[in-house]
Amino acid sequence: MDYMTDDYILVKKSEFIKSAIEKLKELKKSTILVEENGQVCGIITEKDILKRVAFNANEQTTVNQVMSQPVKFVYDDDLLFHAVGKMRKLNLHHLPVFDMNSKVLGMIDMNTALTAELGDLVFQIDHMTYDEQDVSGLIKIKQQQINLAENLLNRNVYPGDISYLLSFLNNVIYRRAIRLAEKRVKDKHIIKEIPNFSVIVMGSGGRMESFLHPDQDNGLIYETNVNEDPKKIDLYFEELAKDFTKTLDDCGIPLCKGDLMASNLLWRKSLPEWKAQVEQWLKNHAPQDMRHIDMLYDFRSVYGKIELAEELRSFINDKLQEKKLLKFLYFSEEESDAAIGFFGQFIVEKNDNENKGFLNLKHTGTLPLVESIRLYSIKNKITKISTFERLDELNNLKVLSEDETDFFKNAHRFMSNILLRNQVERTKKGLSIKNFIDPKLLLEREKRVLKIYLKKIRDLKQRVRVDIGEEYF
Repeated sequence: MDYMTDDYILVKKSEFIKSAIEKLKELKKSTILVEENGQVCGIITEKDILKRVAFNANEQTTVNQVMSQPVKFVYDDDLLFHAVGKMRKLNLHHLPVFDMNSKVLGMIDMNTALTAELGDLVFQIDHMTYDEQDVSGLIKIKQQQINLAENLLNRNVYPGDISYLLSFLNNVIYRRAIRLAEKRVKDKHIIKEIPNFSVIVMGSGGRMESFLHPDQDNGLIYETNVNEDPKKIDLYFEELAKDFTKTLDDCGIPLCKGDLMASNLLWRKSLPEWKAQVEQWLKNHAPQDMRHIDMLYDFRSVYGKIELAEELRSFINDKLQEKKLLKFLYFSEEESDAAIGFFGQFIVEKNDNENKGFLNLKHTGTLPLVESIRLYSIKNKITKISTFERLDELNNLKVLSEDETDFFKNAHRFMSNILLRNQVERTKKGLSIKNFIDPKLLLEREKRVLKIYLKKIRDLKQRVRVDIGEEYF
């Protein structure tokens, strides 16, 4: 990390908070790091001092009583853009930098990091995320994503980081659309006591791996309320879902053609109803039921009470540990495969006249890789959501080697880069965004590399078939 500062002090866990704050003032620093046995175990920021210390601490209060833990951090060899993404994701202004032995080396400041990494783009991003007071502001956020993606691609930012930022901006649109919907539906006076709820996004949005024009894959989980009629509660959330999904569509996040949205009763339930539905899907393990599990699995809460989403995730993971159920989940994904033939030729679209001769690089490229990694993650009880995090965990568990992990990460980056550039170019030409590319337009080197990646993904898919589908051949 080239942009670290020494804007912190390091104190023992048993030190009095009053003494620590005096040191902070004397040395003109802004963050207190707390250590125990040579390891950082807590952090106290200026915000913590205002919230937890100013009105609640006394002479005998020690730093461990007011510190935040566990400490979020980055390693010294992480990219600066990763640090920026983590700080934005966790709403942090400061982030410690550790070496591989978990020793603190310095501190990253959000404003300094953003300016250093993105330069003038930071102002564009900040304008996009704060200019959201009405639907027109949300439309502007979506429209500006094209220029943002192009600028980041030209600066050779990793495609995964670009996808993360695009997903983050889509979540901004989601949250504002839901808040607008809450105001409008509240005026209908359907119920008096509105239960806690969580809106979730699924698929690439849940993994924070969206490209430029994802459609809506969302659902809604809500608490039961003994003081309200269950039918009226669901009517409220139906109206809420219809409202915010329409707003999302107006903003450029189109309605899902498969009706995978909270406006559909199938994807909108109380938490007990969700658990019963999942249990029924798994009990039946019919192809369509397992496809529903497959569509649901990569979800993330983007609004509301996150604990509802986490409880459902824990429930699903526990249920999926039965070997036979994982096998049926594999069967629901069996048809997706890498677009490479036995003799090393691209398998292109033959039936769709609009895309004949083109290669669907998402559905026959990144998707079979993502699905394979997800299945291995479920088998090995990995709860991470993003593909790269799952790859790292599979490597830690020795399911994948270091070389395999690096290879599949590079494969995902390579294909994502082609997809993003293709989507930007199509938009600039006034064409619709799609996941099909013309392989004839690739450079010869790109064709050779892509074929190598697709062949290895095909091999991985066959390996999953043996390890999980249990069909030996």
